[in-house]
Amino acid sequence: MNWLPKRKNKVAAFWEWFAENKAAYFELDESGRDRLFSQLEKKLHKVNRHLAFEFGESLVAGKREFTISADGVVEAFDDVIELVDNAPALSNFTIIGFRQPHDEEFSVAYGDIELGWDDIFCTFEKGSDELNLTLYIKGFTEDNEDEFISATFILLDTVIGEYNAGMRIGEIEFTSYEGQPDVRPIKELQSLF
Repeated sequence: MNWLPKRKNKVAAFWEWFAENKAAYFELDESGRDRLFSQLEKKLHKVNRHLAFEFGESLVAGKREFTISADGVVEAFDDVIELVDNAPALSNFTIIGFRQPHDEEFSVAYGDIELGWDDIFCTFEKGSDELNLTLYIKGFTEDNEDEFISATFILLDTVIGEYNAGMRIGEIEFTSYEGQPDVRPIKELQSLF
């Protein structure tokens, strides 16, 4: 005998909650932004603790872009796909799965560092279905490698997109940029995807 109450599907429960609160996320005024983002993070973490999100600052064709990200954790990619595939029709939102590549240069402030596209160079080897990278980073040292690696992954997502970074990149080696010959600007990776 099954006496336990039936639990809602986590993805359906998330979208039901978001649909009830969509007006606040469409408006996104400064006064309640932190509270709204905290609530949204908690709801997304019920689906998968690695999920993250971004909202477009300005409207595009009258809609706010709502990006759901696995935050680079490949094991969470299926949950991003399931959330996007099961999103209800929301007239004021464009739901986007994964951080998308950008055409315009982007910089990331992370801890005490700031990195831009012009701070990272690369070499690569093509495997059968993956690309192996060596990334050469200005200012990279063993003492600051954690901050630099985290910022570099965010920048890599902006260059080639989070899905490509997680699924089509194999091994990545990080090293300091010392003016090595035959390295390419990281932006050139866009032409490979």
